[in-house]
Amino acid sequence: MTKFLTAFLAATLALAVVSPACAERNFPEKAVRGDMKAYDYPSMKIGENVYRLSPGSRIFNQQNLIIMPASLLIQAAPVMYTLDTRGDLASVWLLTGDEAARIALPK
Repeated sequence: MTKFLTAFLAATLALAVVSPACAERNFPEKAVRGDMKAYDYPSMKIGENVYRLSPGSRIFNQQNLIIMPASLLIQAAPVMYTLDTRGDLASVWLLTGDEAARIALPK
């Protein structure tokens, strides 16, 4: 019984470590690709547009973890984003290099 429990825990831990790195993120259909060029809280400049972060907005890093706006120390990054009904940023995903290469910017 102890060997089984040890093997089960080892397999569970291995899956927990491997799964996030292998998982492909699925973005909502209404998400738009853009390049975040500047950041000035509570606003974000994506492309040529400046958007405000909506109350309750979420920013996801490349590992799909929610991060606080104050932790964004980057000057430019490829992103996917959605807007709420008022035109404010509802969600922002910082893209990995592979995602940025795969998802084209809108024309």
